[in-house]
Amino acid sequence: MKKSLCFKVILITMLILFCIFSLQVFASDAEAISADANTIDEEHINDIIATYQTDYEFSSSDLYLFEQNVEVSETVDGNVFAYGSSVNITGEIYGDLFVMANTLEISDGAVIYGNVFAYVTDITVSGIVSDIYAISSNFTLADSGMLARNLYLSSNSTTLTGHISRDAYISTGNLSFGEATETVIDGNLNYRAKSNFEIAEGVVGGDVNYTPVQVDTGSIVVSIINNVITALLFSLAVILLAMWITPKFKDRACEILSKKGFKAFGIGILVFVVTIVAAFILVVFTSGLCFSIALALIVLLILAYSISNTVFSMAVGKLITQKLNLNKNVAYVLFSLLIVLVITLIRYIPYVGGFITFITSIIGLGILCVNAYKRKDLVNSDSDVKE
Repeated sequence: MKKSLCFKVILITMLILFCIFSLQVFASDAEAISADANTIDEEHINDIIATYQTDYEFSSSDLYLFEQNVEVSETVDGNVFAYGSSVNITGEIYGDLFVMANTLEISDGAVIYGNVFAYVTDITVSGIVSDIYAISSNFTLADSGMLARNLYLSSNSTTLTGHISRDAYISTGNLSFGEATETVIDGNLNYRAKSNFEIAEGVVGGDVNYTPVQVDTGSIVVSIINNVITALLFSLAVILLAMWITPKFKDRACEILSKKGFKAFGIGILVFVVTIVAAFILVVFTSGLCFSIALALIVLLILAYSISNTVFSMAVGKLITQKLNLNKNVAYVLFSLLIVLVITLIRYIPYVGGFITFITSIIGLGILCVNAYKRKDLVNSDSDVKE
């Protein structure tokens, strides 16, 4: 089934919404599983390894799958980006798995050496995974399921009967360990819920840290509303100012996101990191002589970062209006503000919300940088023509 360009762009953006934690916390590679698996019961590992298939079709590049029912049965030497009603993993993935679906099943015998980033209604993990970052309604780690590192989860209902080698960070409405009598979580269990759950002794090897969810919903709602209104007014001012100063910016931003989205993301990361490192070097290794230059770099980065989420929303808003053939500026502004609203609300999702908004900001920063470079090329081309 063919998906519209707008829908694909929004989907891919949501799928990469989850990738910076892997850069900040750990390296996503095959060594992560082999290093942590030493702490897991060897008989349990052998039982799972015995189920591995050896006749997988081999894929040496990233896979982008947009189908009703997605099944990955081959060995993928790269990342997998999947969208569908159901996604079933039965093969091996040496990179990361990014999923948006109704159901996700990582079957017994499947191995994901990298991380799983999922926005899925129902998730069942029966295979081996390095780390999982997920937002779901129902999450199940089956008996044969194994996480070689950590679990970061926001879910209405959580069932854990498999094995987690390190720590679990969970925000949930219900937490169950089934009839497990052995250790399920080797490290610490950190969870947020409305009430404290009864956890059998020995199920968690480390500490159990419970954080109650605030019940003062009135103040929370007021705070969220204030933040949403502030974000919308700020973004509206940025959008209107951009339309007045550079009317074609929204078209260039839309083109960059649709054709060079991953490039913009990479450039955004590069600019963010290089600017901070450069400022540090200027301050430390010049004995403070270049402090003013370093300060100017940081100020410019902060200014660009502060409007980057709005820039991302402008690009997506323009994509939507193009697809719907809505050429009026009013429609463009409204759709852009709608994306701003969604991103602002996502920020309140426990554990992963801040990470998601950071990703959209990085993409917006990359769009700004790519646009500046393209404008420079245009100016140089015009100069060459005049000569």
